[in-house]
Amino acid sequence: MMKVVGEEGTTTDDFVIYLKSEFLDFVYLQQNTFDKVDGATSRERQVHGFAEVMKVLKTRFWFEDKEAARRYFLELRLIFTDLNYAEFKSEKFTGLEQKMKAKISERAENA
Repeated sequence: MMKVVGEEGTTTDDFVIYLKSEFLDFVYLQQNTFDKVDGATSRERQVHGFAEVMKVLKTRFWFEDKEAARRYFLELRLIFTDLNYAEFKSEKFTGLEQKMKAKISERAENA
């Protein structure tokens, strides 16, 4: 739809759906094969990571405009990318998970 009507012809809610699809692609479907941690992950970590991504996809967010939504999802994506590079259940991983959860609750409706 975005390719047909462009960003200007899309509601903010529909734009958020588009941003969520990009988020899924960048943080879960793509891997950095050159990174020791992200290149090969255990089943346990994949299940855990997918559950966290699904929470984002299922969450209803509130934004005043599309630019705020774009900024937010970029920031959230960067946190998840850093999380992908951290050893599973390490201190760094735990800290990034807390940062991710705080970021989600910033804009989640009824959080």
